[in-house]
Amino acid sequence: MVRPARIALIAVAAFALMPLSNPALATTCTAANIAAGNCSVNGGTTGGGVDLWGDATSGGSGGSSGGSSDGPDECPEVVNGQCVGTSPPKNGSGPTSISDLESFRPRTPTQFVEPSGWSVRRIPTNFWTAVSAHTVSGELLGNPADVRFTPVLFRRYFGDGERRTSAMKGASWRDLGQAPWTRTSTSHAYDSEGRYRVRVLVWYSAAYRFGSQDWVPLTGEVAVWANELNLMVFSADLVLVDRSCGETSPGCPNDDA
Repeated sequence: MVRPARIALIAVAAFALMPLSNPALATTCTAANIAAGNCSVNGGTTGGGVDLWGDATSGGSGGSSGGSSDGPDECPEVVNGQCVGTSPPKNGSGPTSISDLESFRPRTPTQFVEPSGWSVRRIPTNFWTAVSAHTVSGELLGNPADVRFTPVLFRRYFGDGERRTSAMKGASWRDLGQAPWTRTSTSHAYDSEGRYRVRVLVWYSAAYRFGSQDWVPLTGEVAVWANELNLMVFSADLVLVDRSCGETSPGCPNDDA
């Protein structure tokens, strides 16, 4: 009765000495992995942002070329990642792969109007958007990953049924070196008084960089809404002046739409 108990005790001890898990790939993609082609990264636009995904593969250890053997090449039975009934395979667990995903979103652009919150019908109201190229950083497969967003297109909805799409983000009258109430590339004149909701949709092109690699451009664009503006448009009476009315004279009618 004593001998079977000793055999059972030896089996338990041998099982306890086995590795708790098979060799696995670390959650990082080293420079050596990248150079060996074991780490691949790709990305795509998702309408409102960019997704980067990476896959890394690592092979098992090669084993010894000598005559001695520490076990069979394959494990006959695996339970919970452990080899049962024999010693672990001498060549490791074979290729192991991991995947990672990281999402990136551009900053929300900010829209401005002057005069602030109000205007006069048939007189230019100036709109512009504060936005510039910027980089959003994250981590993929244990390495730094960056996405660079560059604004390329602006579609403005002026709230009166008119809209305009252009590559101009606009600027204030002061920054443009223009007098107030003058026409700009992003201004709009309202024909009727009332309250209007002004919106602008900004499209970004995108490129990504993984680790120390070069920038890789992505096909497609990312569209982001800026903040909304509420504008009150009033009426104003025209008065006689001692000179001709021109585009640079405040209060002069214009056909800007």
